[in-house]
Amino acid sequence: MHGQRRALGVLAKEGTLIQSQLAEILDIRPSSLTELLSKLEDRGLITRTTDEDDKRVTKVSITDEGKKIIENDDESADKMLDTIFEGLSDDEINELSQLFDKLNTSLEGKLPDREEGPHGFPHHHHGFGGPHHGPFGGHRGGFHGPRGFGE
Repeated sequence: MHGQRRALGVLAKEGTLIQSQLAEILDIRPSSLTELLSKLEDRGLITRTTDEDDKRVTKVSITDEGKKIIENDDESADKMLDTIFEGLSDDEINELSQLFDKLNTSLEGKLPDREEGPHGFPHHHHGFGGPHHGPFGGHRGGFHGPRGFGE
């Protein structure tokens, strides 16, 4: 399920992608992606269409139903983060954010460089993900304010 949600998240953010691009962004083998996409298509969460100009190319798009799944995930994550940080004041949350930024900066100098794939996504993810990826990695944005990530 995690791989399926990751694929939906990338498609929700990037829009229609060529299947090989999606495999590269997700850093998985094309054969594994084909199986994953079949499951998503069976559930009505994505569509696959053959490129009219090049029949060897398959385009992948998220459906409205797939977008709803991502929106529900985001709402659930926001609620969880609200619960986790509800005991902290705004000042404490800002201080925590600054500490995570400092830790991210420190780790960036110590971790090996990452090559970026298409659309700016790194091929390999390291723990803290850098300043544009929030203190816990991922692509939702940094730790901002009392509501947590992605505000």
